[in-house]
Amino acid sequence: MVARMSERPYRQVWSDPTLVELGPTPEGLAPPDAAVRAAMSVRRGLKATTDRLAPVDLVLWEMASGVVMTKMLGAAARLRIADLLAEAPLDGAAIAAKTEQNADAMHRMMRALVTLGVFTLETDGKFANNFRSEGLRSGRPGAMREFVEYFATRSNVDAWNAFDETLATGKNGFALSHPTNVWDWFDAHPNERELFATAMMGLTVRTAPVIADLYPWGELGTVCDVGGGRGTLLSELLLRFSSLRGVLYDGEGVIALGRDLLAHRGVLGRVTLEAGSFFERVPSGADAYVLKNILHDWDDAACRTILGHVRAACREGQRVVILETITEHGDVRGPGAPSDVQMMMVCEDGRERSRAEYAALLDATGFSLGRVTEHALIGAIEGIAR
Repeated sequence: MVARMSERPYRQVWSDPTLVELGPTPEGLAPPDAAVRAAMSVRRGLKATTDRLAPVDLVLWEMASGVVMTKMLGAAARLRIADLLAEAPLDGAAIAAKTEQNADAMHRMMRALVTLGVFTLETDGKFANNFRSEGLRSGRPGAMREFVEYFATRSNVDAWNAFDETLATGKNGFALSHPTNVWDWFDAHPNERELFATAMMGLTVRTAPVIADLYPWGELGTVCDVGGGRGTLLSELLLRFSSLRGVLYDGEGVIALGRDLLAHRGVLGRVTLEAGSFFERVPSGADAYVLKNILHDWDDAACRTILGHVRAACREGQRVVILETITEHGDVRGPGAPSDVQMMMVCEDGRERSRAEYAALLDATGFSLGRVTEHALIGAIEGIAR
């Protein structure tokens, strides 16, 4: 899920300077696909083993109470508790005083988080960070604190409160529980929109080195990142491939702020910035068009509209590269299946798709399916304009 940045211009507030000052990612730092898959497999195996050792009622109780973890983690992220504890361990009353919360409630929440493996409780009664809570510190390029805070927002949780009706009807949970769709909601709630946008930028920070290794970008002259935000991915590609030029295409407010990141990473001189909406048009002149985590936000009809505008900008033989989590019908091992349900609940009939489903969308919009390459974290589906 990514923000519909190309729908309408708006001003974004990026308060975290480390995101603006994102430096180049050294080549070779992308985690190898085999290593990621092996780590995920080992984790699944160990979890399955420990779950079998515990009473089934306890395991199901923990699974059913997942919303407890979501809300408590969200509160810890929103109140920047990990940042406070980075300065010094504090007891619950001191944390409550610094965050203007109730002392008793704060101690009880922190104690519960410790039992769940987030934070530690020292012998003097003070709470301290551990390796998990360190991930909630502000200023991390992966923006996990922002992601956790967004996921626990009332609007997202309210969408999930409509799950029974979504399951019965297939209708979008956000629209069932709110007076508008998620994109218009963001426009009316700018703080939440900025939180979401920062979280999505963090996801791109994590996957950009993988994407740079996933496709032969060096074959191209110019790449247009459609709905590319501030240029996190595009700048990574330009840093890796010195002969590459880029076009960053997104809403006017996003493009204006993208200039800072592109300049800091030293690639602004090789980028053309163009504002607009992919629901209206896509600029012509690029050798390839990138759609990263765009299509999974939308139903097939909207995807055909977006791809149709890309095709109108292409000459025969030019390419579109769709970057998404490829999720087959029986896929139960990767992140695709849970992400697919989040798309169903929050986006406008969004979904993760299989290779065959992407091939059908490409065929319907004037592209032939080309190379398909996958990493455990993301896949690249190439379409060739015919």
